[in-house]
Amino acid sequence: MKYTISFIITILAFSSCVSVNYMTMDIKQPALVTFPPEVTKVLIVDNSFSDKVNQEEDNTSGQSIISVDSSRSIFLNSLKQFMNEEKYFNNIDLYPRNTYSGTDEDVKPLSARKVQLLCKENNADALISLDLFAISAQLESENTGYFSTYSILGTKIGAIVKAYAHDGSPYIQQPIIYVDSLFRAEATDWSRLKNNVSEINSLVTEMSTVGADKITGSFIPSWRNVIRWYYSDNSSAMKQAAKLVTQSKWQEAAAIWGKLYETEKKPAKKARLASNIALANEFLDDVTNAKEWINTAFEILSEDSKSELNAQVTQYRTELILRENNIPKLHEQLGIEDIIEEE
Repeated sequence: MKYTISFIITILAFSSCVSVNYMTMDIKQPALVTFPPEVTKVLIVDNSFSDKVNQEEDNTSGQSIISVDSSRSIFLNSLKQFMNEEKYFNNIDLYPRNTYSGTDEDVKPLSARKVQLLCKENNADALISLDLFAISAQLESENTGYFSTYSILGTKIGAIVKAYAHDGSPYIQQPIIYVDSLFRAEATDWSRLKNNVSEINSLVTEMSTVGADKITGSFIPSWRNVIRWYYSDNSSAMKQAAKLVTQSKWQEAAAIWGKLYETEKKPAKKARLASNIALANEFLDDVTNAKEWINTAFEILSEDSKSELNAQVTQYRTELILRENNIPKLHEQLGIEDIIEEE
């Protein structure tokens, strides 16, 4: 399991000399779709509505605003690239032709028979279908007291994707719906489109690429960066534990927090220590024990449900419960259970 402490920020509560130290860590999360082990080749298909005739372009400056079809192409090719780079499957192919058979902009999923034919034609074990793709850019300008014009350039993306087995049956009944946005703000006037075509195209291209990267996580287990925190104070023991944390010596830090927990009488401080021990266990890849310790902290604070500390413990508890619940699915997708059985 990969863990990275990329930063630590300390926030002091001066009234009690308690500090909250924030950091980030990377955790592996399962994909939405679980493919059976025999799936080694996947075909990506564009089954979304395309209206090349009616797409408008701005040619007033000799440059064109990127079309929806061009953005879709960037999205699909990026999805193919990112999935191949993960080396989770042996090969990811992109079908060269659009398969949409509808007459309007409605979503029209592939039939089971069509999926079977496409998989047979391309020798694919599974198929990923892009059933809807929409992307747009917008400009907002506002006069402020600091700049004559403050502009916000934004782009939004929406996509609907489905995954099928080679026999045409869907791996999950509900389609994967992805909606996202990106924004850039500048103290310049972006209101004249013809002067900012390159900036608009850059942001739309970035959004298409980011969308493909996030959709990849729907089919392949991926890393997610999360925020975590631990508590400290001015006592020598807590300072020593904090120093050990900066050295990634979580077992040693947990030993100090454990001793303090056994002798501590104040509920709030006892709960903070239990939360610290939970964090140490999570960094040591023992999510089950981490959940037990955060449950202990939660129970200690059960009568003080409106405190900030309770909110922090509750939030962490929710994330650890989700992580523990995801472990069987993640192990199945990574083939960890098969490796253990062979040993």
